[in-house]
Amino acid sequence: MLAGRLHFTADGGRELRMDEVPTPEPGPDHVLVKVGAAGVCLSDVHLIDGTLTPFLLKDDAVTLGHEVAGTVHALGPGVTGARVGDRVLLQAGEERGGTTFTRGVDYDGGWAEYALARVDTLVPIPDDLPFEQACFVPDAVSTPWAAITATAQVRAAEAVGVWGVGGLGAHGVQLLRMAGAAPIVAVDP
Repeated sequence: MLAGRLHFTADGGRELRMDEVPTPEPGPDHVLVKVGAAGVCLSDVHLIDGTLTPFLLKDDAVTLGHEVAGTVHALGPGVTGARVGDRVLLQAGEERGGTTFTRGVDYDGGWAEYALARVDTLVPIPDDLPFEQACFVPDAVSTPWAAITATAQVRAAEAVGVWGVGGLGAHGVQLLRMAGAAPIVAVDP
């Protein structure tokens, strides 16, 4: 299969290439997802330009992409809770032994024809949600949602401010409206 892989060279350089790699086989607790769409996040750009470096990556190359949606293509041995043909998005990462690993940074992501995912990181999506809209939910929507609900614990009729109205901030403003925050003040240069 083809995959957009970032290679880290011995001299500290980085090179993004389209590589022909073997299609992964799902093991226990994993599924193989046929990628329908994968987003390009600013963190992907920062990985490529060198302003962001993976800390947990064991190899000298990684398939980028933590914003991924597609269709379950194959199940690993004994997998339950998913079926071939299910429309899903993939969570942007997974916990392993108390440490959070990020898809497309610390292990292979979705800039490929197929992506492996642990079955508990799948989120079902409705048939009427296009993959190109679903794929950015694991980052551009879930990040501001967590900030609003868990970190800030915003309540209805509470005044809030959003600094920066790019991808995350624009979704943050919409989510704050849904949560009933008011007024919402957005600041962006």
